Amino acid sequence: MIRDSGRPIVPIFEGWFQNEDGTYTLSFGYASFNLEEALHIPLGPDNFIEPSEFDGGQPTYFKEIHRSIRRPWNTLMITVPEDFGDQRVVWTLRNHGESYSTPGHVTQPSYMIENPVAPARYLQGTASGYAPLIRFDPAERWVQGLRGTRVGPLSARVGEPLEVSVLVDSGETLYERPESWLYWVHYSGPGNVVFNEDEVEVALTEGEGVGKTTVTFSEPGDYVLLVQSIETLRNSFEYHCCWTNGWVEVTVTN
Repeated sequence: MIRDSGRPIVPIFEGWFQNEDGTYTLSFGYASFNLEEALHIPLGPDNFIEPSEFDGGQPTYFKEIHRSIRRPWNTLMITVPEDFGDQRVVWTLRNHGESYSTPGHVTQPSYMIENPVAPARYLQGTASGYAPLIRFDPAERWVQGLRGTRVGPLSARVGEPLEVSVLVDSGETLYERPESWLYWVHYSGPGNVVFNEDEVEVALTEGEGVGKTTVTFSEPGDYVLLVQSIETLRNSFEYHCCWTNGWVEVTVTN
């Protein structure tokens, strides 16, 4: 049952997809059952992944139920070898006196995610089935899909706003996109993170645009921000299609 606070944060195995090099990527998200309470769960006995070789890249900040998308989808990507077979990768979270685990695998076809293109899912004409392309620097190559791209570390100071921006390209689509939607979330880091806008609509001109926001940090430390670019908010997340992830590393000092 959903409450303002005191309810669990539960890890979720979203599914898997195969990469061009033959490896597989396991995709995880999480669900909060709290309307107001967000939790910091540092890496360690309350937030770990087994086998340990895959531990360390998971989120440590777990936000309350989001007003638009309800929960963060497909935020953690773990790549496993081509011969992974019937092995499991298990993510465990312990909070509010309980332990919750979810096993990731590549053995069940029903968990296969179409990424980064799902042309069969036009969602009644409101989505093309193609993830947008993003990059953080004009000199970088465009990246598409859940495996996404990573940038940083950027530098910031406690209490001073840092502007972050993402270049977006509509890519190959079945119809012209007038805009793209960006969603920013605090992924990991010790303090509180405040975005002046955590949802940004990006107007696309000839298929391209730039989305900007500013972010402020309450404490020094190493942080990771996650941005997700998706063509349409309302109809796409629940079908695991079609968006692109980007992670921004930030080092914050006094």
